[in-house]
Amino acid sequence: MRICAALACLLAVSAIAASAASAASARLAMGIGDENPVAFTNPSFTALGVKRTRLITAYDGALSASTAPDAWMNAARLAHEEIVVAFNPGAGSRCPGRPCKPVSASQYTKAFVAFHKRYPFVHIFQPWNEVNSLTQPTALHPEAVVTYYAIVKRYCPSCTVLGADLEDLAKGPGVPAQIDMVNYARTLLRDFGKAHVRTPQVWGLHNYVDVNYFHSSGTKAALSVLPGQLWLTETGGIAEFTLSSGKVRLRYDLARQAKATNWLMRLALSNQRIARVYIYDLFYAGTNRFDSSLLGPGLTPRKAYYSLAAHWKKYFG
Repeated sequence: MRICAALACLLAVSAIAASAASAASARLAMGIGDENPVAFTNPSFTALGVKRTRLITAYDGALSASTAPDAWMNAARLAHEEIVVAFNPGAGSRCPGRPCKPVSASQYTKAFVAFHKRYPFVHIFQPWNEVNSLTQPTALHPEAVVTYYAIVKRYCPSCTVLGADLEDLAKGPGVPAQIDMVNYARTLLRDFGKAHVRTPQVWGLHNYVDVNYFHSSGTKAALSVLPGQLWLTETGGIAEFTLSSGKVRLRYDLARQAKATNWLMRLALSNQRIARVYIYDLFYAGTNRFDSSLLGPGLTPRKAYYSLAAHWKKYFG
C-alpha cells in the first residue's frame, strides 16, 4: 500500500509538472533573430524547431532592389517562419553620429508602403528598433514613434504592430533621464493620447541588462508602466561585450552566458503578460564588439545553446 501510495504521489507530481509546462508553452512563444539567411538551414537552428524569427532592417530598404532583404525573406518563408520586422535607420544615415534626425512622415510612409507591397506576407511590425537608444533618431523624439506606429496601422490595419521597442535603460551615468525606459514609456503613452491614437496593447522590450546582471527590475518596471502584452523582442545571454570606447563591459565567459540564458527563461516564465521571447542571435561574428551568439566559431554550439535547448524541450518540445 505504501508503495502504491508513493507511486500515486509521484504520478500526481509528474502530472502537475507536465500541466505547468503545458500551460507555460501555451502562453509563451519563442523565436530566434539573426540577420543571416543561412540561419534557417543551420542544423542547430532546425533542431530546436524554431517557427518564429525577427529581422532588423533599414526602414527604406525595400525602395531599392539592391538594399531589399530579399534573400533573408525568401529563406525565412521557405522555412515557414513567422516573421517580425523591426525598422532601423536607412542607408546613408549618420546615426548614431550627428545629425541623427527622425525621418519625416512622408518619407516613412513611402518606405513602408513599398516594404508592405514587396513583402505582403509579413504581418508583425516594430515601427522602429530600440526607440530610446541614443543610437536612434527617436531617442529624443518619442512623438516620431507615435507617427510611425500610426502609419503602419493605417496601411496594414490587420497587422500586429508593437507600440514601441524599448531598451531596459535606467537613468544614471551616461543615461539621460529622458531615455530612461520608464520615463520614455510614460512620455510615449502621453504622446499616443495627444495624437488621438489608440493606445497599443503589445510592446517590445530588450532586457539585456536584467538578463546579464541577473536582475528583474527593468522587466518588472516595463510591466508596471506598459499596458497589455510585453514581448521580449531581443534578449539573450551575452558572451562578451566591449563598448565603443574600448572599455570591457562583460568579459568573455561562456558559463556566464549560459547562466544568463537560464535566468532569461525564469524571467519570461514569471509573468503571464510576457507573451513572446526572441533570442538574439545565432551566428558568431568575430569582429563584433557585442557577442550574444548561441553558436561559436566553426558554428559549434555553446553552453548557452544547450541551456536554451533544455528549456525548449521542456516547455515547447
